[in-house]
Amino acid sequence: MANNCIYIHIFAKNSFTFPYTSSMQLSSLPAIPITAALRADIESLLGPQESLSEFVLTATLESLERRRQAAAQRTTSPAPAADSAPLRVLVVDDDDFSHTVLHEMLLSLGVAEVHTARDGGTGAEVLAQMPQPPDFLICDMVMPHTDGLDFLGHLAKVQYRGGVILLSGGSSLMMSIAAEVAVSDGLRVLGSFSKPLQRDDLAHVLGLAP
Repeated sequence: MANNCIYIHIFAKNSFTFPYTSSMQLSSLPAIPITAALRADIESLLGPQESLSEFVLTATLESLERRRQAAAQRTTSPAPAADSAPLRVLVVDDDDFSHTVLHEMLLSLGVAEVHTARDGGTGAEVLAQMPQPPDFLICDMVMPHTDGLDFLGHLAKVQYRGGVILLSGGSSLMMSIAAEVAVSDGLRVLGSFSKPLQRDDLAHVLGLAP
């Protein structure tokens, strides 16, 4: 294998890395050049790698480029325009500032009910206690106790059918992978955004833009 290539393939649904061994048949998989930006993304997610050609990054697509393009398409695809029924949104995020800003933005956009939780475990409890599931769910990917990926797994298990918006202040690569895992599990991912989420982007993805 060339030292400037990384091979993308599915080996485990719930794992991001899998060590390369000589028994793996990788010759037919697409090779993607490792740029400085991609190397930084990989190292922020997995830690420094002595040889980036000696591990496989698992995902639900065979090509990192295709995965990023799909995530970009979802980001620019808003939810259907909201009808006259009051909207309910659940925000799952451990950051106090993010909670406050999102709460105020959602109310200013006309959302009737804004529920909040500090981690995925609490989010699951709040979701179970709501008389009706929220129309939209905004989820941070990096949280203590139960993180965003685990919470997305719970949403798939309970067959949540509302729109899901992913947030993170971390790696864009991790966000892309999380979005693809969520979609493969049947969730309706409307977009993935780096923090802080802008009001115009939120309005667009919720279908509330003027």
